[in-house]
Amino acid sequence: MKKVIVTGANGFIGSSLIKSLVGQNVQVVAIDISFKVSRLPESDLIAKVEMSLDNEALMLANIPIDRYDAFYHFAWRGVNGADKADPVIQLENAQMAVRCADVAQKVGCAKFLCAGTVAEQATNSLSHLDKTSGGMMYGVAKHCTHLMLETYCKNIGMPFVWMQFSNIYGPSNKTGNLVSYTLGQLTTGEEATFGPAQQPYDFIFVDDLLEAIYRIGENENKQNKYYIGSGEPRQLKDYLLEIGRIYGREDLIKIGVRPDDGIVYTMDMFDNSNLIRDIGEYSSKSFDEGIRYTIENY
Repeated sequence: MKKVIVTGANGFIGSSLIKSLVGQNVQVVAIDISFKVSRLPESDLIAKVEMSLDNEALMLANIPIDRYDAFYHFAWRGVNGADKADPVIQLENAQMAVRCADVAQKVGCAKFLCAGTVAEQATNSLSHLDKTSGGMMYGVAKHCTHLMLETYCKNIGMPFVWMQFSNIYGPSNKTGNLVSYTLGQLTTGEEATFGPAQQPYDFIFVDDLLEAIYRIGENENKQNKYYIGSGEPRQLKDYLLEIGRIYGREDLIKIGVRPDDGIVYTMDMFDNSNLIRDIGEYSSKSFDEGIRYTIENY
């Protein structure tokens, strides 16, 4: 790849990818609402654009028409906190994603890639639940956005890839997801509490995720949806206890304290074999290695 566009460029995944892209000598148009406190390196390869993504005319005025290899869309409001459960905010995210796909086609992008989440899989359990959490609204919004984008991109002739991310961990991830929450609790000497944690689950180290994202952008894609995970899913309880053991505070990992949320996961949801067939093996760290590295550099 020679030139790409990245939205959510100052966020955890966006900034991490841009550092990797710059290391590969790729030019980046980096878009975010603000770079006042920038996570990006200083580089002539990066063109920072501060703007919101709610005005297509403004986007087209600020993004030069060129030959871009990929448009990576990571911008998403409400990934944690109360906004995660706000349907209005989540619907606005879907609108933003479709708007970005339209802009990608108009400025000359070869493909449009959007970030999904393993939380989408929870929607399969929705009809059986009497009560849901904020995370369910987030997963539903991502699932709906995937369907809308795939439909729209096919209508306008824009090559499209939905990248469904597994649960991501690494030293810089402080988003409050499972590993981030657990390490945060252990760091302060507090209990990390969970439900039964008997369902299968999967985690991926951030550098392995970035390697897959880069290759999906660079390679020919035979499918328009890929799950990006470790390829080695196992029972969630085993992962959580391993974090506690490696940290040296297994006593603070409290399994079964919270009620079961009723969401069912199955092993086939974490199958990444189609991705490996198309881009090769990309996962280089075992969970043990990745957690040790994360703890040492947290």
